[in-house]
Parts: sequence; structure tokens; C-alpha cells
Amino acid sequence: MTSGGDVSFDVLTDVEGPPPTAAEAIYGTALRFPARPLPHVVANFVSTIDGVVSLGINDGTDSSTVSGRNPGDRFMLGMLRAAADVMMIGAGTLRANAGHQWTVASVAGTHLDVLRAYRADLGRPSEPAPLVVVTGSGQLPSHVALTRPETQPIVLTTRAGASNVATAFPKLRTLVVGDSGRIQGDDLVAALGRELGAGLVVCEGGPTLMGSLIGAGAAHELFLTVAPWIAGRDPSHPRLGLVNDFVASPRALRSTVLTSARRAGSHLCLRYRFSA
Repeated sequence: MTSGGDVSFDVLTDVEGPPPTAAEAIYGTALRFPARPLPHVVANFVSTIDGVVSLGINDGTDSSTVSGRNPGDRFMLGMLRAAADVMMIGAGTLRANAGHQWTVASVAGTHLDVLRAYRADLGRPSEPAPLVVVTGSGQLPSHVALTRPETQPIVLTTRAGASNVATAFPKLRTLVVGDSGRIQGDDLVAALGRELGAGLVVCEGGPTLMGSLIGAGAAHELFLTVAPWIAGRDPSHPRLGLVNDFVASPRALRSTVLTSARRAGSHLCLRYRFSA
């Protein structure tokens, strides 16, 4: 068992790594990422036991309700944000998380200093990773992450969407990818590497963006926290799962390899590598 203040992990399985930093010692081992391919895309989600990642709450508490604000999940999220060169979310995730800033400080609690040191140890700049918001339509809410940002916001959209962004948020930097309403996962990842020089991209959803990445074979790893709740679904509460707008055939299911498992209370923190 490893612990740091209110954070405690039981390491169930993991791979050997280099000597850990202070933050990694709390996590239980060194948390590092491959140098190739670039960009290296890591997705992070929390879901209930029955696979629900969103309860449809739009007051900013959706993800924290699913996670139960588990200290281990929040610390791991802080580590991923600290390691990131670019943070990436879809427009739906932006809408569902009113008031949130996608920075280490917003989830670090009492571990901010140790997570900042971890970012420095990885050779990342002291400022937070920029936040890329992906939207085909360019229709975005007036969100603090865009209007009063604590890190640089960048909108990745289509040519048609760019005009909507320019009208509503004329000062935001915009990256244009493609002419159609749907942005392909491999195209957006290529743009992050080409335009931003991104090495590690951390994607925090949502399910439609995740579907685009998986469909294009552009996601490399998944960090999934399984929270000990059962949410359920019915016709009036469809409730999204991990992946939306992508369907694998029964004979071509996308496979993964479990590379790490740890327990934080009754939450399971799992790390998967997508098979080539």
C-alpha cells in the first residue's frame, strides 16, 4: 500500500519502472509514457460498475458525482494533467462541467506542490498544459475555461465551425481541421502534433470524442477508474458509456492490454494499452 495524506493506493499489478518521484511514490510506481509515437494519446475516464460515465447532470457536478470525489481518482487525474503537453476535451464535456478549469490545481487539493514538482521532473514547463476543445459545429458555451481561463484555451474545429467560434470568441486561437461537420480522430491528433508540437495528449472525454479516436486507431492508452456504484439506464435516462458514435463488429472488437491495476478504497484504477 502507498499513501500520501488522504490518498492511498493498493498496487495490484504494475510494471517495473525507474526510481519514482515523490508524486509517483504516492501512486506506487513511476508513471511514465512512451516517447513514440508522437503525439501519444491517453484517455482518462471514470465510470460506474455498469459502465455509465455521465449521469446527464449539467451543473458542473456530473463527473464528480460519478467518481464520488475519490481522493485516489483525483490524484491520478492530477498526475495525468501534470504530465500532459496538451489537455483535450469535447464540447459536450465543456458544457457538462460548468465552472471547471482543466488544470492540476483544480484537482490537486493538498498535493499541488508535489504534482507541480512531478511536472517539473518530467521536463514540462511550469505553466499548465493548454486546453484544446474539439467541436465540429463551433457552438460553444460561455464557459470560464474560455472566458477567464487558467491555461491557454484552443478550439479545434471545422472550417464552418471556425466562423461560429470567431463570432462568439474572437480572441480564441482556433485550429481548423477538415471541412465536414465531423472531425476524424487521426486528423485531430495529427493537427495537435503539427500545430502544437504535442508529445503527450490527455483526453478527458467525452464519449463521442473517444469514439472518434478509437474509430481512427488514434488512442494509445486508457486510464479508467471504476467507481463502486450502479447507475442504471432506461429509455428516459439513456446515460452515456465510455464510447459513443463508434461500433465495432462482433468479429472485430477493439482489444486492449491491462498494464496496471490499483485499488483506492473501493475504486479500481486501471491502465490499458490499446492493441495495434
